[in-house]
Amino acid sequence: MKIGSASTLPALNPSLGTMPPGIFPYLGGSVSADQLQSFLRVCGSATVSGKQGAKVAAKVDGVLVDPAIYALPEKSETDCLFDDYDAWLIRQRSAGVPIILTDTPRIPKHDRSALRKALSRWDTINEPTMVVLPLEPWWLKGGLPLLAAEVRAAGRPVAVVLMASFNGLDVGDAVTGLLTFIAAVGPVPVTLLRCDISAVGAVAHGAFAGFVGWSTNTRHGPVPMRRREHSQDDADPDNSPTVYVPVLHDYFKASKLPAFARSGGASVVRCGDLVCQGSSLLNVTQLAETDLPSARLLACRHNVASTERIARQVFSSTEPRDVWWEICQRGANETASLAQGGISLATSPWLRQWLQLGSPAHEPQAAF
Repeated sequence: MKIGSASTLPALNPSLGTMPPGIFPYLGGSVSADQLQSFLRVCGSATVSGKQGAKVAAKVDGVLVDPAIYALPEKSETDCLFDDYDAWLIRQRSAGVPIILTDTPRIPKHDRSALRKALSRWDTINEPTMVVLPLEPWWLKGGLPLLAAEVRAAGRPVAVVLMASFNGLDVGDAVTGLLTFIAAVGPVPVTLLRCDISAVGAVAHGAFAGFVGWSTNTRHGPVPMRRREHSQDDADPDNSPTVYVPVLHDYFKASKLPAFARSGGASVVRCGDLVCQGSSLLNVTQLAETDLPSARLLACRHNVASTERIARQVFSSTEPRDVWWEICQRGANETASLAQGGISLATSPWLRQWLQLGSPAHEPQAAF
């Protein structure tokens, strides 16, 4: 969703060419050209990733390509971080992308040299460019002064990817750190790449744009999972797709939705976005039992449409920060109300952090 130029929203930035501020989908590399075109008609822009994504982007105008070179190199020397990656500049130019995204590997905490190398990547090319910063959550906490100082000094638009197994904003004070960073580097544009619904809140608080992942693995930067011993609990893993539940303002496995409906009623799983059109999210659950690939695609389409719906609600208001906080509050209240039906569900740490921040019209909520 492209957003306007009200005083509470970020403005167009010459260094980003024709890219408008807003909330857009991050679709990974598996999307087809037809699917991508349909998302662009509704959302205005999108990001795909990897070599396959670059091939699709070449067929559709206005699409960004994230090289997604996140793995740390085998060599520990930071001088090796960018060896042989210039092919990504050629790929993006060939695809005709409106903005070049740099091919930065994960930047380890404390590694100022790697951060500086990332911020100087392709700094002599003439095309509009965003520096991709795949950061561990530490950079929004102990590393925040260093990060802000280096980004201010570079003066280049940046796209932040939080590297985490799940949600990097679940880390204590990460939301506050993110907003502090956005304010500290202004007027340098900050975009969130591979984020979740919190991108809407970040843009309401001054980020330039946010690209929200349509699936679990496109909502954060991937990091290797630790291997563990298999147990009986691992024998039947939950492969159902993850679904954004608007009433609860959070993401849940589709297999959990029937219990939510039994506890809180059908309204908990009803959705009014352009994909669901008032139907139940249980359709995803039921489809997953017989056709998992189709269920995953339906969940992804719903996730994008719900994000678009919330973005329109937030940015059509005179004070987006208040509306965002109110949406978070309603989600927390509905989550707590499920306990009356026998489901004890904790409010996600990232959601609690937004409530604890408050907004212009709302006092910060005490930690809970």
